[in-house]
Amino acid sequence: MSLNRRDFLKNSAAVAAAGAVGITVPQEAQAAAAKAESKWRWDKAACRFCGTGCGIMLATKNGRIVAVKGDPAAPVNRGLNCIKGYFNAKIMYGADRLKTPLLRMNAKGEFDKKGKFKPVSWERAFDEMEVHIKKALKASGPEGVANFASGQYTVMEGYAAQKMMKAGFRSNAIDPNARHCMASAVVGFYQTF
Repeated sequence: MSLNRRDFLKNSAAVAAAGAVGITVPQEAQAAAAKAESKWRWDKAACRFCGTGCGIMLATKNGRIVAVKGDPAAPVNRGLNCIKGYFNAKIMYGADRLKTPLLRMNAKGEFDKKGKFKPVSWERAFDEMEVHIKKALKASGPEGVANFASGQYTVMEGYAAQKMMKAGFRSNAIDPNARHCMASAVVGFYQTF
């Protein structure tokens, strides 16, 4: 289906007007949706796109996620998801999703910062990290390494990362992405909830 800008605006205006006067989705469409959903398995999960941990419901069919909605019983988001939450499953099936480590390599198959990304095994990726972390620690001490951490860490992953950096490498240079990602979320929460 092709939709130009004019048709998009006309359809959007029609939907907005219908919503304003209380017109609902036709019963046939509601019945078709309910029939499709009856074959799905719904499970609860926590959204991992940021550190907030909103409750989501995931529908699966034949082992694949087919729908996502907010969990009305979750106290954090009370059934409402942000745009990232609604598209949570898309990351699993995206064409550009990384499924294996990539390493910049030269023509000889050696690590090269200016090389091209090539798929490598997990063992090779961890071996490369080990070499470069040891090199940085030897050259600069604890100030030579840092960890820019994820807002998607579980509590246990965050604990392990803290222990690795502070006890293992003796470095306090660990920081989450909260300054970038969560700052906008907090402003949104204040305005929404």
